[in-house]
Amino acid sequence: MSDEPVAEQPDLSTVVGLLDDEHVRSILTETSAEPLSAAELAERCGVSDSAIYRRVERLVAADLLSEQTRPRSDGHHDTVYVAALERFELSVRNGDLDWTVERGETDVADELTRLWGKF
Repeated sequence: MSDEPVAEQPDLSTVVGLLDDEHVRSILTETSAEPLSAAELAERCGVSDSAIYRRVERLVAADLLSEQTRPRSDGHHDTVYVAALERFELSVRNGDLDWTVERGETDVADELTRLWGKF
């Protein structure tokens, strides 16, 4: 038995409500390619920092976006965001509505290799 908490699946209305927002889709798209800070997301998505933070907060709460720490060369660090959502699927078959959210796996070794390559 594992001591790790199992993430609770967000309800369908939460996921669909989030994905209905054009800026949320941009955040997920941008952070699926590389980890980005809120300021970087604001610039790429063309919205204010406060608008990004509101959306990021909701995405993190729904476990569709994760926070990571990115070290900087000056000894400080930035909080960056990475899309946790890999796939969202909704199917209607034989009188049943079914939906799944697939999240990406984060490999610690891969993450350390990626960080080391930035130095």
